[in-house]
Amino acid sequence: MNLGSQHCLHVALLLCSTLVATGRGQYVEDSIDVGGAWVGSLAYNSREDVLYGRCQQAGIFFAISCDSNKVISSFPLSRPRQMTYDSVDNKAYCPYEGAGEESLAVINGATHELALTLRMPGATTAVWDPVSNRIYVSCQSTSSVAVLDCAGDSILTYIPVGACPIKMYINTRRHKLYVLNSDAGTVSVVNMRTNQVLKTVAVGGFPNAGYYCRSADKFYSAGPHNQCVVIGGLSDTVVARISLPGIEDVLGAAGNEDAGLVYLGTFTGHDDYVATVLAEKDSVTATAWTGREPWGLAYSSQSGFVYCASSWSNEVYVLSGDGARVLGRLQVGEYPFVFSTVPRHTRLYVGNLGSRYVYVLGDNEAVQAAPEPESCDVVRVAPNPFARSVAVAWNAPLKYGNLARVYGQDGRLVKEAQVPAGQVRWVWDGRDSRGRAVPPGVYIVTALGGTRAKAIKLR
Repeated sequence: MNLGSQHCLHVALLLCSTLVATGRGQYVEDSIDVGGAWVGSLAYNSREDVLYGRCQQAGIFFAISCDSNKVISSFPLSRPRQMTYDSVDNKAYCPYEGAGEESLAVINGATHELALTLRMPGATTAVWDPVSNRIYVSCQSTSSVAVLDCAGDSILTYIPVGACPIKMYINTRRHKLYVLNSDAGTVSVVNMRTNQVLKTVAVGGFPNAGYYCRSADKFYSAGPHNQCVVIGGLSDTVVARISLPGIEDVLGAAGNEDAGLVYLGTFTGHDDYVATVLAEKDSVTATAWTGREPWGLAYSSQSGFVYCASSWSNEVYVLSGDGARVLGRLQVGEYPFVFSTVPRHTRLYVGNLGSRYVYVLGDNEAVQAAPEPESCDVVRVAPNPFARSVAVAWNAPLKYGNLARVYGQDGRLVKEAQVPAGQVRWVWDGRDSRGRAVPPGVYIVTALGGTRAKAIKLR
């Protein structure tokens, strides 16, 4: 999956917004109507205590006061993309698709209004380098990175990189820029002093996410299936390949510098999980199942928690700092995708692709006292073998409901169903998610967090 190449994600619009009480403390504090869906980018203005965001579907740039959690500014901006904030000059920079071409919008951080637009073909993702006070913008269609001087808002140069550059990450120790070239399966390493490509490193696959670990001086990049590729910060060469069983891609990444841990959100197509890597040894120390499609990851140094936006599951999972335990699950909007941490208010803000609401989460240590997540075991599958339908029963009703899944012997997800709270039985009609009768064979049935059982279909 490659969001950077603008592949469509089919998500339904949220019909209503409800604050969800988890029974584990007041955790979802608020929801803010920002006027449109596809909130895929957020940036915090630390000087004004304002959060910027964009609604790509509605073509809106908005500003939220973090003091009141109210929208204080909003203006049209055609198909806005991944933005950044420059705290030196108090400006936000947001690539967008203008009249027939891509451009870069410059927003005044004091008034939260559009100040300037610059023509920039292919502009997709912007990052700010505080050392040089420059903005770097990946330009997909031109396979280049634009370099902008923030003081004068002038374009200094374009750096040729690989095909379809998307996300970028800064090596803060070596003053290098890592550019993920999605369609080339490479990472371009750029010297940010000279704006020259030092090396192009082949990682394979379609790199979607990365993380630079300063304490270990290593860059972690999504690689081909079942791998995370590690690039040395000094050598600019592959120093390790970390095996991640069963995955098709790494969707998101974050890190805990104090502990030297890197968190990787993996996509398997069914049982997605967050893998925790000890950077010193490049070894996986923990895995935690976190629902499907963990695109967004964030680590909070205040609470010591890891937050995972389980996009397909419409939940935010809260993990312990070692990545080994799920401490809580929070219902938010349709397809949660991106976080912005605001330590001043001890909060995280969550942008959702399918919802016009930004959710506000309290970054509260009280969640540490939460009970372990519910789980159950499948205790009965009958009749078995079966011809038309089979009843699946588990050992106890779950307060928050159950997630029943059926897999083929090849590991492919065949059917998924959300079972309401209190029920201990679900009937599978022998059909897949599209309503087609599945062929005879052996199928694996699972219930949330518990053991698996076999179901044999005769005809």
